[in-house]
Amino acid sequence: MVAECRKIALVFDNCPAHPKEMNPKLKNVSFFLPPNTTSKLQPMDQGVIKNFKIHYRKRIVRKVITTLEDNQSMPKINIRESISEISKTWNYDVTDRTIRNSFTKVGFFASNENSANTEEEDDIPLQELKKM
Repeated sequence: MVAECRKIALVFDNCPAHPKEMNPKLKNVSFFLPPNTTSKLQPMDQGVIKNFKIHYRKRIVRKVITTLEDNQSMPKINIRESISEISKTWNYDVTDRTIRNSFTKVGFFASNENSANTEEEDDIPLQELKKM
């Protein structure tokens, strides 16, 4: 890569699992985000993850309250049930609008004109997409 003057941007945030320093042999690789900027630059951190967590917790709390109101003991939520609730939350509660707004907030969509085009594309029935 050095001989060909090629560079690779490997983006790291300040996650504790990420290395603090890059291997010195990798001179043309790396890019560290400044501290506390991840949520400003990454669309999923602009509300999608938070929205997902809120809806997931709401489903779990609703399940606990319903069980307790029926005078049953505290429900034990196992991994299978948890995965089922995660799937339901993602499929029914986190809307495409939430995701679109998160990407817009970071600057992926410059105008409402682009988001209108995206909305029209989202309305194509699945059967028509399969034919395409």
